Amino acid sequence: MIELQKNDLHEILDLSRVALECDTLGSLQKNILLEIQHMVHADTSVYFDVSRTTLGWQFTNGISHGVPEEAPKTWCDKYQTMDPFVFLLSSPLQSGNKQVLTSRDIAGAKDYVDTEFYTDFLKPQSIFHMMAVGLTTGSGLIGLLGLHRSAKGSAFSRKSIAKVSAMVPYISAAVQKIKLAEMTDIREELIRTLTADLSHRGLVILNKDFLPVFLDKKTRNILNIPTYGGHEIVKPVTNLLPAEIMQACLEIKRKVPAFGSNQRNERVRFEVKHEGSYLAGYLYAYQPQGKDLYFVICLDTKPGLSSTSEDFSEFHLTPREVEVAYLISAGMTNPEIAEKLYISIRTVQAHLRTIYRKVKVHNRTSLVSRLMLDNRH
Repeated sequence: MIELQKNDLHEILDLSRVALECDTLGSLQKNILLEIQHMVHADTSVYFDVSRTTLGWQFTNGISHGVPEEAPKTWCDKYQTMDPFVFLLSSPLQSGNKQVLTSRDIAGAKDYVDTEFYTDFLKPQSIFHMMAVGLTTGSGLIGLLGLHRSAKGSAFSRKSIAKVSAMVPYISAAVQKIKLAEMTDIREELIRTLTADLSHRGLVILNKDFLPVFLDKKTRNILNIPTYGGHEIVKPVTNLLPAEIMQACLEIKRKVPAFGSNQRNERVRFEVKHEGSYLAGYLYAYQPQGKDLYFVICLDTKPGLSSTSEDFSEFHLTPREVEVAYLISAGMTNPEIAEKLYISIRTVQAHLRTIYRKVKVHNRTSLVSRLMLDNRH
C-alpha cells in the first residue's frame, strides 16, 4: 500500500474542504474537477452526475476540461453502454468494490485497444490511459469522474491512484449533500403541486436537461414505460413524452430570464394525442433560489376526467382520506387540516386512524415516508 507524504495529505484535505463547502453541483465541478486533474497530472477530465431511476442509469450535468466540447454528449448518446468502466463501477461485485479503476483493471491491452469504445471514441481524442472514479453512497453510484492521459504519457501511478482514492469519501459526501438539498426542493414542489390539485393522474418533474427526477407510477402506466431491469441507460425523456409537451418546455426554457429565481411561470395547458389516446393536463417551470430550472408536468388520460383517490389506489383510500394524506404530507397539523377541509378535529383524527390502518403505518412520519416511497420514480 502506498504511503502518502505530508504535503499530499494537506493537498487532499484542502481540496476536500473546498468540495464540502460547495452548495451546487455546478460549483463543485467548477472548483474541484480541474484541481484533481492537475493533482494527478492528467491531460483531460470529465465529470457526470449519476442517478439510478426506474428508467435506468441517468448521467447528467456533464462538464469537462480539455476534451472536445461535444464529447460528453456523444458519450451519453452513444458510448456509455460500451464503456467498461461504467459497468464495473455500477456493479460492486464485478469491480471488487473498487471505486477507482484504471485501464490496467480492464481486459488486456490488446483487447482494450480493439474495442469500438476505444477506436471510435477515445482514440480520436488522444486518450489512452484512463482513470475512472466512482462516487458512491450506500444506495450506489452518484457520480462518475474520468481522468485521461495520451499514449505518449505514462500510466497513472499507484501514488496518483492512492491520492484520488483518499479523496473519494469527501467528494462523495459533498455530492450527496448537494443532491439531498436538491431533492428537498423537488419534494417541496411536489407537495405543493399535489395539495393544490388532486385531480391529475400522472406527475413528472424534469430537470433543466429534460431528464426525469420524479416519475410516479401513474405516469409510467400512461406512457407505457417498461420496468427498470438493472443496468439500462436512461432513455431521453423526449422519446417518452409527446413532442407538443416537449416543445412547450423548450419555449418556457427560452423565456427563463424573464422570470427570476424562486418563481414559477404560469401554467401552460395542453391536450394532445399520444399512442392512440388523448393526454390532457398542464405544465409549468420553477426555479428554486440559486438552483437549476425544473419542469412540472401534470397528466390526465382524458380531458375532463379526474379521480382524487386513484393516486393511492393500492391502499383503497377514499377521496377524503387522500386529501387528508396529502395535507399531512404538506406538514399541516390536525387543526389546520380541519380548517382547510371544513371538518372537525375529531373527524380528522378518525380519518387518520383509518389511513394508518389501510397504509399499515403508526404515525405521521411513517405515513409520509410510505406515500413518498410508493410514488417516487
